[in-house]
Amino acid sequence: MPKPISVEVRERVVAAHREGLGTYEELAEIFSVGAASVDRWLRMARETGSLVPKLPPGRTPKLDEGARAILRELVEGRPDATLAELGESLEQRLGVRLVPSAIFKVLAKMGISRKKRPSTRRSESATTSRSCDGTSSDFVRSSGFADASFSSTKAE
Repeated sequence: MPKPISVEVRERVVAAHREGLGTYEELAEIFSVGAASVDRWLRMARETGSLVPKLPPGRTPKLDEGARAILRELVEGRPDATLAELGESLEQRLGVRLVPSAIFKVLAKMGISRKKRPSTRRSESATTSRSCDGTSSDFVRSSGFADASFSSTKAE
């Protein structure tokens, strides 16, 4: 969602309308805004006397900046904690209850990833694939067949 037009521009549009410098459409063209915006700003000025943009629609977040700072501390203090454990800790410290999916979304918006352990190297003894009959194809690796070099059949 784009940012709202500044209060300064809104005030200039309202002032221009009060001075009779043009219709809604003409003012919209002069200030590079939509005619509907001019209409809305003039109505706001008339009804409320304020041109401050309204808050975006939607639910007010349960966690304000202070609560997010506490959540960050919890994650840094216990990076291996599960989302459910983080939720319990938040409830104990703040009295705010969040489900794990909500905590995941908040952490994602904060740029915190939830990977619990670093990547490890693949095991050399692990089975890498199975054939259709369910037997392992480890014989290819153990026989050295996979390391054999092949000569080109194409004439050079």
